[in-house]
Amino acid sequence: MLNVTCRDLDEITKEILEPIVHDFQTRYPRVEGEAYLGYPIYFNRVTNEKTSVDMALITKIGVFIFNVLKNTVPNYDEIQNDIYYRVKEKFQRLPHLRNGKKLKFEFFSITYSMEQITPIDDCPIAFSVEDVREFIAANKRQEEFSDFDYNAILSAIQEAYGLNYRVERVGAKIGTKAYKINEANALIEKYDHAQMDAILGDTTGIQRIRGMAGSGKTIVLARKAVEIYMAHRDWTIVITYSTRALKNQLVRYISKFYADKNDGEMYDTDKIKVMQAWGSASSVGVYYDVCVHHGLEPLNFTQAKTKYGKNRAFSKACEEVIKTIPKMEKMYDCILVDEAQDFDKNFLSLCLKVLGEEKRLVYAYDELQQLNEETMPTPKEIFGEEIQNDTPLTVCYRNQSPVIVTAHAIGMGMYREGYDLPLQMPSSPNVWEAIGYESSKEIRDGEEVTLYRTTRTSPELLKVDRNEIIEFLAYEDFTELKKALIQSLRNDINKEMLLPSDIMIIDMDAIGSLTNRASIMTMVNMEDNYEGNLSIHMAGSLSPEDFFRKDSIVYTSVFRAKGNETFMVYIVNAQRCINSLIPRSDRNALFTAITRSKGWVKVMGYGEEMKVLCKEFEQVKNNDFKLHFSHYPTKDERKQMILNNSDLDEQTLKSIQDARSRVAKAKATGKAMNNLQLMMEIMGVSTKEELMKMLMDDND
Repeated sequence: MLNVTCRDLDEITKEILEPIVHDFQTRYPRVEGEAYLGYPIYFNRVTNEKTSVDMALITKIGVFIFNVLKNTVPNYDEIQNDIYYRVKEKFQRLPHLRNGKKLKFEFFSITYSMEQITPIDDCPIAFSVEDVREFIAANKRQEEFSDFDYNAILSAIQEAYGLNYRVERVGAKIGTKAYKINEANALIEKYDHAQMDAILGDTTGIQRIRGMAGSGKTIVLARKAVEIYMAHRDWTIVITYSTRALKNQLVRYISKFYADKNDGEMYDTDKIKVMQAWGSASSVGVYYDVCVHHGLEPLNFTQAKTKYGKNRAFSKACEEVIKTIPKMEKMYDCILVDEAQDFDKNFLSLCLKVLGEEKRLVYAYDELQQLNEETMPTPKEIFGEEIQNDTPLTVCYRNQSPVIVTAHAIGMGMYREGYDLPLQMPSSPNVWEAIGYESSKEIRDGEEVTLYRTTRTSPELLKVDRNEIIEFLAYEDFTELKKALIQSLRNDINKEMLLPSDIMIIDMDAIGSLTNRASIMTMVNMEDNYEGNLSIHMAGSLSPEDFFRKDSIVYTSVFRAKGNETFMVYIVNAQRCINSLIPRSDRNALFTAITRSKGWVKVMGYGEEMKVLCKEFEQVKNNDFKLHFSHYPTKDERKQMILNNSDLDEQTLKSIQDARSRVAKAKATGKAMNNLQLMMEIMGVSTKEELMKMLMDDND
């Protein structure tokens, strides 16, 4: 089957190419292929001219490159040859496609002319659909490309090589984690059809790109920014985001994609601007830039939090600008928003207002980042209008299938002992298909159903036993957990041959993470056999962007981990999700932590609470890493979940956290007091027996 992706093309060219595509689909309905209309575009820095391919037809029976002439061009061979050699250069970059100095396959370039002109030897030309049909029939392959070669050709035409930052683990022994990572890194990288559709999709109006974490949205947006600039070099394009950690990723991706298309050249940072959503004088962001441009004094976070409260600070700051200046000047030609689930309609509306009448806004978001909702309102709810350009990305390339399913099951609390209903779940059953799940039958309220993932939406990039890739481990106390963690880290470095940057430790105790990391390093330093080869640093300790380091393992909170990923993830203090004051938030946080992994996950905790969490995981395994609902909750039951399992309100939670901080400061004074005395004082009792009775009564 031939998939078709069309970027901005003039109507005449489109009217010529669409019948050609239709004719191919009719004659070869079973042939696998991709037709890219208006792609690729190259730029010659010597002549300062664009080279545009009007259609790249990449199929298993042949590769055909088209250019369309709308006027009489007697020397059309110059255009055809230029296109041919630019495309050939891309193919030659992949060693898989070469035999020595030559390509291992033949591809064809053909010109379609609307006007009758004299054909030139060795430069095929067509004047009708029939001419194209005959040309393809005469030059198609008798034997189809192998899957490997076909994917390599697609990778080359898409310029998808080097999508991911790869480091060779030199000398990795067979069977080690490092060896398996090297094997995964050797796979051919390419965009799937939906990703290419998102990259090349029409930039007129509003475009929505959605998919679960790990579906490639950030890469797609960075590549789209480059493709837009290649087509419109006079435009000012902004790509914006929420999490600070994304900036370096975006800059790296954009730099690489642009250099690949432009002989190693650096992109113009005045034309493609990577800006955080909020910003400041030292690091300009979209909100800050809009305020300054329109003569307003921008609010910083502290000012906005004081004025509007922590949770609504940025939204209300944007709303204030919109109300103050109803009619804004056009500042940019296109804005691409990553992590749009972190914003509400006020920021997106602000973006729209500085784009002029064309409204070229692309926003990408995670489906189901918060497991109790669909994460984003509809386009009509945000913008007051429906949109035509909507691209769901259903394939997850980051997480292995058992990891994703476990993250969803634990995050929803669907296998909690003694409960008939999950803690939380999506408000609409339609979300499951959008994030790549299939079902044993149609999902109906109140009926039994099983949801599962296949290799179509969860490719098995790492060849690992599904029962080994994720573990839940319970310990007696934090000391035992630390010992096990250190031993496992040493094993990963010394025996599994992982690099320190392959590993991430996520602490579910955000407030205590600094102290916990220091405690772990103290234990490391006290070991008899310590050789100084295990270093663990706190994320952000050198700068806001400081995360992975070459010679040290990163230790982080869930909040800072967001936007990052690596092959081996350790999650500590996972027991905090049980008996939590904020059950939904803590489950969502654990879901986020688990999905940081591109490979293996160890979820670690201690005490009875962790044993409870381990039992939930055993249920996931017993169901063969599938989501089994013996009774899919009805609409009313889903509403009841929200009422029964609401988080503690922000103000009360802050009071408790402040009290915890004050207790820590009191203990740090060095004055004689023990934990029992502190607990008795805080709870307002005068004897140990009263305190124990109070705790036992709560437990009942």
